[in-house]
Amino acid sequence: MRWWAWTLIVFGSLTVLAVPVVAVVGFLAYVGHSLSETAPDQAFLTGPPQHPDAMTPLACPERCFGLDAADSMAVSAQDASQLSIGDERYGVGEFEPGTVAAVAPKVGEQWQEVGGDEECAFLPGNAPYFADGAHATSEDPISWVQTWQAGDEMMDIAARVFATTEEASRFMRDLHDRVAACPWQDLDVPAAGGLDTSLIQITAQAAIDVPDEVAAVGWVREGTPGARWRSYVWDLQRGNLVVQVRVLTDGRILEQDVAAFAELQADKLSELEPATP
Repeated sequence: MRWWAWTLIVFGSLTVLAVPVVAVVGFLAYVGHSLSETAPDQAFLTGPPQHPDAMTPLACPERCFGLDAADSMAVSAQDASQLSIGDERYGVGEFEPGTVAAVAPKVGEQWQEVGGDEECAFLPGNAPYFADGAHATSEDPISWVQTWQAGDEMMDIAARVFATTEEASRFMRDLHDRVAACPWQDLDVPAAGGLDTSLIQITAQAAIDVPDEVAAVGWVREGTPGARWRSYVWDLQRGNLVVQVRVLTDGRILEQDVAAFAELQADKLSELEPATP
């Protein structure tokens, strides 16, 4: 399947082209959560602030990752069950790799059409990139690794390979700064109740425990309570590889569950073996 079949997820709603309908087998796990957990008053976790730089970064170009390393970040059904998501909708290799330049300009165009700020152009993508300006012209390769879904709950994994560790680290620092500078967006998208616009809020997540070679930046997007009204996003960097983990939920998946899952992915990233040129 081509990469463009899964390029856009805007405000929690999927835009999927020519994708077959897949049966959901994780329904029992999905409804097993308490309905009270979908309430929009879930408090965010408190903890130390994030730091966008790894303690002891892996040096690339000395030791680097290729895009195929991202396939090792795929998770098993047992791993995904920690989020009560049991259906692998798209597996490794089902989407062709792309590049930032092949995806970001179109995403950025739609983002601007609904009134999104350029500085907040990390919001509409589903891989580690910014859909604005010069950032959108990069030829860095992107891989859409895996997608899991149960009802309206969804988790996906994507990755980007930078030329060097420094370029990847610069992206992480930029993302960290953008999250802090984008506490909200009022978008030209009709909302429930007859409103002409949709207000979404962006909040940095508390730091998670990661290995010394891994950097982590996480944020939460909240919209009008309903299907996928809250999404959790973690970008994890090791060397020149950045892996993004996103979880979209109506509130049944809790922040602490996502944080624990992101920590497991960070551990997995730390175990990947880089190549030596």
